[in-house]
Amino acid sequence: MRPILPLAALSLLCGCGGGGGTSAPPPPATTCPIPTAKASPTFAADILPALQGSCGSSATSCHGGASPTGHVSYAGTAAEVHARLVGAVPANAPAGAGWFLVKAGDPAHSWILEKVTRDQPGGSGYGTRMPQGAPNLCQPTVDTLSAWISAGAHND
Repeated sequence: MRPILPLAALSLLCGCGGGGGTSAPPPPATTCPIPTAKASPTFAADILPALQGSCGSSATSCHGGASPTGHVSYAGTAAEVHARLVGAVPANAPAGAGWFLVKAGDPAHSWILEKVTRDQPGGSGYGTRMPQGAPNLCQPTVDTLSAWISAGAHND
């Protein structure tokens, strides 16, 4: 009966992710990074982590690295990402419609909100709802993003 005890301990250890010093895989991206809407969100503490957690920032994600397939990268410091978003003209939006990736104070002309709330953003031919291939962003996250844009999309 003694040989069974070490085997049982080993299988319990491996089943709980403690086997042999290997690290557990990173947690999966979520489509509800902000489960409760925030009325006064900040970019660095709320918006950037939500974008990185649901849309990616690593070089292998749609919105990571120097040449992201998603047209805008969420990788880098808060100041770098903010500069790429606020007041920037999107690469894949209908021309002449007044779109900006983020138009401070104007959620209705902020392409990022169009992309996360519409199945056919901008009408046919401008891609699909984001995050692509994942469930839609939860409403509290969308509401928080909208509140940040409405308040001026500050880099705080």
